[in-house]
Amino acid sequence: MPQKSLTFITLLALLIACKEMPKNDSETQEQPIEVTIQADAGPGEATTFPNYCFASRTATPAALGETYNYQFIRLRIGEDGKVTGTLINAPYGTDGSRGSISGVYREGEKLVQSTTTYLAEGEIYAEQRGFKIADDGLATLGANREPVFTTPVVSCEQYDAYMKEYQQGILRKQVNTTDRTRLKKVAKLQEYGYTNEQLDQVRFLELEVDLDHDWNTREFLLYVMDPNGCGSGGCNLYVINGDGRALSSTSVVKLPVYLPASTAAEREQKGTWKSLYVWSQGFRELASSDGRYPENASMAPEVPEVSLTGHPEKFRLALDYID
Repeated sequence: MPQKSLTFITLLALLIACKEMPKNDSETQEQPIEVTIQADAGPGEATTFPNYCFASRTATPAALGETYNYQFIRLRIGEDGKVTGTLINAPYGTDGSRGSISGVYREGEKLVQSTTTYLAEGEIYAEQRGFKIADDGLATLGANREPVFTTPVVSCEQYDAYMKEYQQGILRKQVNTTDRTRLKKVAKLQEYGYTNEQLDQVRFLELEVDLDHDWNTREFLLYVMDPNGCGSGGCNLYVINGDGRALSSTSVVKLPVYLPASTAAEREQKGTWKSLYVWSQGFRELASSDGRYPENASMAPEVPEVSLTGHPEKFRLALDYID
């Protein structure tokens, strides 16, 4: 098996090979859910492209706190047998490896033959991979077409619940909602008439990001949620530097916000600014011009949602509401 394949299989094995798991199975593993593989049509999706959902959620050792290993695979199989899908392997609730699936379904064998493109440790890999659909889950096949790992079948509602829990866990670790140091330095907010007392109460989300591919500089996404700065179309999204200076301000923005996924190749793109992908009557691409983004998100080019959510190796969720 090629070395790149071994990298991904090793990551998958983390979910079942952890020797430090506590012995109490009721505390460490989600109990199997007795369901039949189902085809759920998602919102706005044609019924000819049903969803098949597979996921697992297992607790990590108690010493690590309340964290979980997650495994997600979602497939859409068309009437012509064309398969598209996504997969995420997230040991300890981290990004782990994530990617997209494209292939064909052999109904007689219940076999999916695919090209899987995934991001792991900053590198993009593409490999041929087979999956076998069974009553209890989706088996990932090895070189000899024998199952090497099986992801349990779940209802698509359960899949979405696990996914939300996983994403919320990452957002809570990465997004600042309490430190108002930079928020109070943003001159544009003062121009809108906010006092320090009001800024002590305003709801906001702040995330440090590398937008210009240069770790010597600091950029932050600042999303301010307040009636004074929000309308029916959304709120204001600021790009600020470490001193709180607004590099850009964009109105009519709703969450979520996506960013291009980080890869090792970014080292060669210093000074090139990343696009932002926001919701504004559909997903929109906010392309940057020397660090400045469009002032009105609703006027930016529209991007199909599936191009963002269907390719985890290319895009990542950056900002969203936190429960």
